[in-house]
Amino acid sequence: MGVLVSLTTKGRQSVSKKHHDLLPQLANDVRARLSNWLFAEGRDQMEEVVGRELVRQGLMVAIAESCTGGLIGHRLTQVAGSSAYLDRGAVCYSNRAKTEMLGVPADLIVKHGAVSQEVAASMAKGIRERAKVSVGLSVTGIAGPGGGTESKPVGLVFIGLDGGDGQPIAQEFRFHGDRTVIKQRSSQAALNLLRRWLLDRATR
Repeated sequence: MGVLVSLTTKGRQSVSKKHHDLLPQLANDVRARLSNWLFAEGRDQMEEVVGRELVRQGLMVAIAESCTGGLIGHRLTQVAGSSAYLDRGAVCYSNRAKTEMLGVPADLIVKHGAVSQEVAASMAKGIRERAKVSVGLSVTGIAGPGGGTESKPVGLVFIGLDGGDGQPIAQEFRFHGDRTVIKQRSSQAALNLLRRWLLDRATR
């Protein structure tokens, strides 16, 4: 998922030629305005872009998924050669699984809830440490149609990332749509968070 921007020219041949000559500058303007939000040109998917950057930096990722149910891992493994950068993925759907498989403290879940920044960060750290890899990625949320509350509605998602270089980070997202759409958007946001972290890491 993403926004596809297509630059085309229409009109008489003489006019179209003039406009066509402006396309490179227009494309440069689009790149400058979108900056790091632009993840690909052509038909590359997010998982392909992320995979190439992981390979370029020589990193391995492990994923802990709750509400996405393995969708992030599925998308990454759709790309041939993904074993070069994907170590493992764990679907930790229940609170017990988050504690037993990832080491998320039970009292942290009781205090903040399974769908929270704190738990997302702990999940990312837990999967990274257990897999002994460079980066851990996690997602926890409410995909619906039930399970939402006034304070934590359907579509609330937290995505965590731990690169082992400080405190894990976790970002909040609010998505709209049915269960399938929310899962897809969550997986896209998680891969994009990883992509932006990789770009930032490359400039340090």
